[in-house]
Amino acid sequence: MKILYFTLFLGLSVTALAASLSESFPAGKGSTYKVKMRQDATPIHLSLYVAGTRVDSVHIEYFMETKGIIPVQMWQQFEIGVTPRGAQILKGYVQTKELKDAEIMPPEYLKGAQGGIQVNDFLFADKAQLDKDKVGEETVEIAAGTTKATHYRVSNNGQTVDYWISDDAKPMGLVMLVSKSEKSENQNYSLELTSLMENVKAKIQPEKAVPLTDTGKSMLAKPESLR
Repeated sequence: MKILYFTLFLGLSVTALAASLSESFPAGKGSTYKVKMRQDATPIHLSLYVAGTRVDSVHIEYFMETKGIIPVQMWQQFEIGVTPRGAQILKGYVQTKELKDAEIMPPEYLKGAQGGIQVNDFLFADKAQLDKDKVGEETVEIAAGTTKATHYRVSNNGQTVDYWISDDAKPMGLVMLVSKSEKSENQNYSLELTSLMENVKAKIQPEKAVPLTDTGKSMLAKPESLR
C-alpha cells in the first residue's frame, strides 16, 4: 500500500506571520492524527511536527504509518518558505525503512493536488479571505477530546474541504479536516486529532539526503495521481 502524502494542505497556521517562526513553531512540537481514506479502510496514523525553523522558512516533518496487510512506515519532510505574501514549498524529502538515506523529492512531487485545494487557499490566506471562508465557531468532538474550533470551508475544481482550527492545538492548529471530491478519489479523506506532541526528534537530515531512487519513487503516489 502506498501512503498518499498530504502535501501541506495542513501544516502551517496563518498565525505564522504574526510572530517569528521560531516562536510560532517551536522545534519538536506537533500533533498526531487518525487519517481515513475513502478508497481504503486501513487506518493511517499520522504525526506532524516541527523539525526546525529558520528566519524565513520552517521544516515540517510527517511520519505516516499503516498496519495493514503490508505495513508501511514513511517519513516526509518539507521546507516551507514563509513571506507576507504567503507560503511556498521549497524542498521535500522522503524516507522509509527500505531506504538507507532520506531522498530528495523532485519539484513535480511538491506541487500537490493541482486543480484541487492548495495550502495557500486557506491556511495562508489573508484575514479577509479567511473571513469569507469561515462557517462559524463550533464545539467539536474528536479523539483528543472536546474543543472549541473555528470551522472553515473552501471549494475548488470539484473538491470541498471543511477544516477546523483551534488555539488548543497549537502549533499546527488543525483539529479536524474532511475533504470530498467526485473528480478525484485521492481527495476523499478525513483527519482527526488524537494527541499533541512535544520533544519529537526529526528523522530526516536534509544535509544527508540523496537524489530520489526508483525504490523511493515507488513509495510515493505518482504526481499525476495528485491532480
